[in-house]
Amino acid sequence: MKELWIVGVVLLIFFTLTTVNSSHPDSDGRQTIGYKESGLKGTTISRVVSGVPNGRTTERPTSVEFAIAPIEGGTISYQKGIFVTSDSQGQYRIALPPGSYWIGPKAKAMNPTNYRPRAKVFAEKEVVVKEGVFTEVDLLEVGYAP
Repeated sequence: MKELWIVGVVLLIFFTLTTVNSSHPDSDGRQTIGYKESGLKGTTISRVVSGVPNGRTTERPTSVEFAIAPIEGGTISYQKGIFVTSDSQGQYRIALPPGSYWIGPKAKAMNPTNYRPRAKVFAEKEVVVKEGVFTEVDLLEVGYAP
């Protein structure tokens, strides 16, 4: 019976230490216990539309570089944007603090005033990241074949 009590105490100490070690510093430097990451994840898909009448449209996951910028006070803060590249299977996952974000073409984030779409068009989106959740957002890039 004494051995079970000792095992119980050891397990209690182990789980207590595990919880304490999963802390995360807030922006003001204080520690938050039980912090859960939030952000965006999903798949980038490339669609090629045939330029021939009754031609075939193809679609597949692919690696795409795109931008994510915070929306502050209803305005997209392009200068605070980050660039993300999905892997060869089109998968991406990026940790972000809770808030509203714009997702769009890298070229537009770099120069929003003079941006002109190119042969491939990246569909822009606005999304909300909630605390402790990875919001799933699939992204589409469309190109037109001759």
